[in-house]
Amino acid sequence: MQVENAGCLPVYKPPLFQTATRGNFTATMNSISYISTSVRTVGKLTSNSACRRLIQRTEPYGLCTKQLVHVCNMHMTHGRGSQALQFSNVTEKDSLDFINQIERYRTLSNTLPTGEAYLTHSPANRRATLQTLQSFNDSEMWNIVKNTPNGVSISGLATLMGICVKIGMDPDSPTGLISKLKKECLRILNEEDVPITNLCLLGEVVYSLEGASPLLSEVLKSVSDSVDVDLTPLDASHLYTFFALIGTQHIHPHLMTRLNRCTERLAHRLPPTAISNILHSLAVLQEGQSVTLIPRLIERSTLTMGSFSDAELSGILRALARLSQYDAQFLYSLEHQLVNRIEECDPDLISSVMEYCLHVRWCTSVVFEAVAERLVQNAEMYSTTQIAQQIVAMGRLNYLPSCASEMFKKLESILTSRFSQFQPRTLLNMLHSCIHLERFPLNFVSRVFSSTFLQRLEVQGHGLDKKALAQLTQLSMCTSLECTFYQGPKLPYHYHMKKFPAVEYFFESPLDRFLFRKVHGPLCKVLGGRNYFSTRVFTQNGYTVDVEICLDEEGLILPLTQWDQTHKRIALCLDGPDRFCTNTHHLLGKEVTKRRHLQKLGFVVIQIPYFEYEILRTQRQQTRYLHQKISHTVSEG
Repeated sequence: MQVENAGCLPVYKPPLFQTATRGNFTATMNSISYISTSVRTVGKLTSNSACRRLIQRTEPYGLCTKQLVHVCNMHMTHGRGSQALQFSNVTEKDSLDFINQIERYRTLSNTLPTGEAYLTHSPANRRATLQTLQSFNDSEMWNIVKNTPNGVSISGLATLMGICVKIGMDPDSPTGLISKLKKECLRILNEEDVPITNLCLLGEVVYSLEGASPLLSEVLKSVSDSVDVDLTPLDASHLYTFFALIGTQHIHPHLMTRLNRCTERLAHRLPPTAISNILHSLAVLQEGQSVTLIPRLIERSTLTMGSFSDAELSGILRALARLSQYDAQFLYSLEHQLVNRIEECDPDLISSVMEYCLHVRWCTSVVFEAVAERLVQNAEMYSTTQIAQQIVAMGRLNYLPSCASEMFKKLESILTSRFSQFQPRTLLNMLHSCIHLERFPLNFVSRVFSSTFLQRLEVQGHGLDKKALAQLTQLSMCTSLECTFYQGPKLPYHYHMKKFPAVEYFFESPLDRFLFRKVHGPLCKVLGGRNYFSTRVFTQNGYTVDVEICLDEEGLILPLTQWDQTHKRIALCLDGPDRFCTNTHHLLGKEVTKRRHLQKLGFVVIQIPYFEYEILRTQRQQTRYLHQKISHTVSEG
């Protein structure tokens, strides 16, 4: 919350009392409480001068370091803790207490990174803290821990363990500080009820230090005892993050099932950050079998779509893609949300949306038009990867935006100025996707076919895989079939493939067997028998024809035994649902390209889309439909 005059603190005149020593925490708590409240009320300090006034106001009271740290923590929540600290008279011995206090407040507020991450937040503060801690030996640091007022929380102990490893202490020494800290953690686990948040922090540190261990087992045992119906959204988020770190091999299946059930019950209360964390963790854990939890999380995401930050929404989309989850209502809500915020959102979010749309084959003109327009306006601000992701999605989903001419002019400008910045595989994917939209980047294809680029492509991939070789082959085929005027370098012969590989059916979708079984009987009636057509015919250029029919010069259908007299070849494309976008009858880019190339190779292409054929209820209707399709083509010939 913004407060006017945030840099000014309320004036407070404390009662007279004696100057407190460093260890006398209780004696001065009343005096510091108002200042702490003032900082909490003011909220966001806006300048270093405000920090300086805060320190000056505390100095007359002789506040101890622990109290001063408490005030600084309020300020540190807003990212200025290092500036506040540099004005305080923090002694070396109290640096450890400062770190512990930071970690306690971080646990409560969930706004600061872990202790070790905090050390890397500010280089100057990291060096100072590490140098301070390195000046102590094991026994001195242990005495500080034991003599800290009110003890050190288990989260503080966990943070200190990470820091000790950071400064080079031996984690395996049986008499060293880290071993003592582990024993202290075990004592607390056995004697106290530790909050789930602190258990997760301890578990993460322990697993990072030593992997599976007795202490980690104790942590998991305590976690198992704490997972019940009283689980809070924050606890659930921390547990999934912890489990994603250690992996399912260390988690009892029953514990994961209980956690999923508890989280499902409180799904309607989950805040946006927790939803994003949980979905990401489920993706890491490959918990796609959580068939009841994930739909609830998607439903909650749909309702709270406007509350997600760009980073959170990007994380959700990547997680759903990894989990292969798709929900139409979620996507409709995403369309509306993205169009409203596309002018100000992070380019990474736009790329994530386009990648997810590609993953689930969702063709949305509303989003794609907005994305294309922003790409034309702000392409210079995008990374090469982000540009490629957006072009690839449009190409493979066969969507040509209304501003296509401006978009490809901008793309040509970007490629001209930043060609060397594109990773070879990224560039190849993008140029290959352009051909689906009948945009042939000949100026850059010539550079792709050069020996220099091909060598870069090989080095990056440690030898070209079948997918890359097939992309190069299809690019080369475009130059010979559709751009006959192209006079540039050709693709070397040894890079050509004879047949497109079935790598995720990247170049053509396989024959839909269910649709073929429906078509087979009526087709035999129309043609006069099974020996008048062939299925899954492999062409010399690498494509596979679903059903091929051959005609002689008079337009008569030839039996298989007389195909040497073929005058015209008909390619019957039995287009099942996998060849279209999920939400429309929009043929995918790879299928459009395949049909163009088959026509250039001399085939007459006839499409039998599933949505036309499946509405035909009787075999008579189906036979009449096929007869009209084929006879119309034959009569035209």
